[in-house]
Parts: sequence; C-alpha cells; structure tokens
Amino acid sequence: MKRLFLLITAIAFLTSCETDVTDEITLNGETPRLVMEGGIERNTTNPVSAQRILLTTTVDFLDEGQSQPVEDAIVSINDGQTDYLFTHTEDGIYLNAEIPAELNRTYTITISWNGETYVGSDSLNEVAEFDDVYSEFEEETLITDEGYFVKFDSTDPVNIENYYYYRAFRNGEFIIIPDPGNSATLVESDEFFDGQQRFGVNPNEEVIYELGDTAIVQQLGISEEYHDYLLQLFERTGNQIPIIGNPPPASIRSNIVNTTVSNNKILGFFYAADVEEESLIISE
Repeated sequence: MKRLFLLITAIAFLTSCETDVTDEITLNGETPRLVMEGGIERNTTNPVSAQRILLTTTVDFLDEGQSQPVEDAIVSINDGQTDYLFTHTEDGIYLNAEIPAELNRTYTITISWNGETYVGSDSLNEVAEFDDVYSEFEEETLITDEGYFVKFDSTDPVNIENYYYYRAFRNGEFIIIPDPGNSATLVESDEFFDGQQRFGVNPNEEVIYELGDTAIVQQLGISEEYHDYLLQLFERTGNQIPIIGNPPPASIRSNIVNTTVSNNKILGFFYAADVEEESLIISE
C-alpha cells in the first residue's frame, strides 16, 4: 500500500528512522506532481543543525515504484528581510544552516522547478513550555497493551489562540501510526482550555514504552492553517486499505500555490513551528 506520509512533516526530518505517513499518490496516467516536505523549526532545547526541505514527485496509484527525488530545483526561504538559498545535498534534500528561526516572523518559501514557481508562507508562533514530563505505568485494557506511557503537564497562555501538534519518539524513532483518531489527539486548539493548566496530557496514546527506553516528547506551537491541514491529513490516514479499481483519497489543499500554472498543484504544507522538547529514560 502507498505510504501516506506526514508532511511535517514535520515531522519527517527529525531522525533518520521514522514511521512515515503521506498523501503522495496520483491516479494512473496522471502527470507526476511535486511534493514538498518540511518547514522552519525553532527548538531551543535541541536546536536543528540546518533547516531542511525535501522535494520529490508523486507516483501513480497502485504503482509499486518509489517516488523520485527532485534534485534540480531552486529553493529559497525569506524571513521578511532576507532570502536564504537552500543547497541540494542528496536524494531531494535541501539544507540551509544560516536562516534564523525566530518567533513572530512569517516565512515564505519559493521553489522554482521545471519552469514553474511555487510560493507558500507560514508564521512561527511561540509554544507553551512543559511544567513537567513523566511516565506512568498502565494495565492492559480492551484497546491497549500494558506498559509505560509518557505524559506531560503544561499551562496554556491566557487570551491567546494557540494551536498544538504533539510528537513522540521512542529510542530515537519518531512513531506515528495511520489512524483517523490521531486527529483528536495529536493536534488540537486551546478553544476549551485557554489559560488553563493541563495535567497528564498523553502526546500519543499509541506509543507504549518499556523500562530503559528513551522517550522524547515534543509540543509544537503551530499556525491555525497548519492545524487544519493536519486534522484533514490524520482523518484520511485511517482505513487506507487499497481496493483494486478504487481511486486514491483526494489530496489535501496545500498552502503553497503554483504562480505559473495554477492548476498544477503541489502536495504538502510549508510550516513554521516552535518546539518545546523534553526527554527521559523510562524507569519505575
């Protein structure tokens, strides 16, 4: 079955080993489309060495082939003052170690490829800090195995609209399982807890740890637009069992537009996110 990959990617670039979720599929015979993964991340706990963008092309639905890296694009990001050119390294990965990730800035990506230009923007919003991060052992239930779950407490800022996205890592591996229920647990707004302290928040109820495991939990402050995009993405990543003759799910609208050929749309979302991170070793 086709990978349904999370364009977060966020996601997808923090480690060399992760479980991928994507929507990079097209109907048979369709012209391959450009797929963009990545964005700008501010992480004061574990700063990224370089901001990273991945460009690939789609493959036909029911095709067993792999998506192809795009190695000849021109990629730049503007922070409102300066254009930062990204350099292709390998396999469609473009890097820039100079661009600053700063709060309350709007970042705009420009991609030139195949005679066409794509442009998209997102804003970097401050995330709430953790008050505490810990693990709790839970007995087996009808829907989960027994084991340790990582949880956190955090206080939401008062009278500020906040949108959150949660990531969980186990022994260095980013874990995310295609499940429509993710839309109710991995991304949320503070509509019902504005200004409140929350206790025992589980960043991913499907990630179970054992004694000695290293856990990393991240709380990301994201834009409303990225929040809405992720909601749609997670809702479509459940029940993706391919049935011969059935078309793939419709692609989700990107925040990147093709300014040259408007109907030749890109897949993916260019995001900016503030990352609060904490790690711990699971113990009794």
